[in-house]
Amino acid sequence: MRDRPKMLRSLTEQWCGRGENLVFVVGGEHKSGWFGATVGNAPEVPHSAPDDGLQPPWPQVNPGLTAGEFLADEWVHDPAVWGWACADSPERAAVRAGESLNAGKHFCWLVCTDQRFAVVVEADAQAEARRQVEQAAESPGRLGGLFGRGKQREAPAHPLETRWQYPLDQGIDFSPAELGRAADPVEFVRVRFADDSTLDFRMLDAADLVATVRKRLR
Repeated sequence: MRDRPKMLRSLTEQWCGRGENLVFVVGGEHKSGWFGATVGNAPEVPHSAPDDGLQPPWPQVNPGLTAGEFLADEWVHDPAVWGWACADSPERAAVRAGESLNAGKHFCWLVCTDQRFAVVVEADAQAEARRQVEQAAESPGRLGGLFGRGKQREAPAHPLETRWQYPLDQGIDFSPAELGRAADPVEFVRVRFADDSTLDFRMLDAADLVATVRKRLR
């Protein structure tokens, strides 16, 4: 996995288009949990999380949350939940973004440029992690394991892959949000898309990030 300086360099050199400038990048150690979603009136956490054998470096979601035994934004108080999408249907932008963030697990980053808002995955690191999981699962003494060792997972075409993206010219708004039911609220950045869906993600000093984004996107 790349640390933030390496990811910034990789994005600038290998991902951004001509004339495209980074506005903010959030991921790595700051992405510390799953995304949940409320679609219509149905909450789910984690939302559409893949079972691919890769274990992210954060705890399991509280069973009470996975069972739907919570009210409003009480999910905020579970550190295994990093953010939440709200929409009236599963096709909305926020839900698609949350699904991509869960699929990318700890290998994905939220990237905003002056042209698009995207979920970018370190495809090379994720592919290597999957290869190691598959290799560890093989049983050398069994016929299936023997054949399994002969299979090679193809390397990704690009080290960084865009799993989802949203053009800014379609309409987008960033705002700080304070959520939770404790005396001290938890800071989030709220992204509202033109389809009125919202994506919230944890961020210390969220108001400062939002101010920076608004200044750079003028």
